[in-house]
Amino acid sequence: AEVQRMLGRWLRSDGTYVLELRGADRSGVVQAGYFNPKSIHVSRAIWMRGAEGLQVVVELNDTGYPGATYVLSHDTKEDRLTGKYNQPQMGQSFDVDFVRQKASPLR
Repeated sequence: AEVQRMLGRWLRSDGTYVLELRGADRSGVVQAGYFNPKSIHVSRAIWMRGAEGLQVVVELNDTGYPGATYVLSHDTKEDRLTGKYNQPQMGQSFDVDFVRQKASPLR
């Protein structure tokens, strides 16, 4: 149930990056998509229980994103994903924050 609360579309607070977590199973595998604004290949996504509670790790493998990873914790009180974005190609790591995107009403 806790993992299910983490699913949804998340917008990174500093840009147009969208992380979509669509499904998760008991083995730790997460179905994920990443967009900026076009789709960027997600090579692996897993959830686990870490020192900071429930976490998701998303690895990207696409042009400009080789081996880039997000390690995010779900803050259930604020309903945010917070953590680190690691860009090994540039040798950089950034603090990041994602807010949940509300579903658009049907027209």
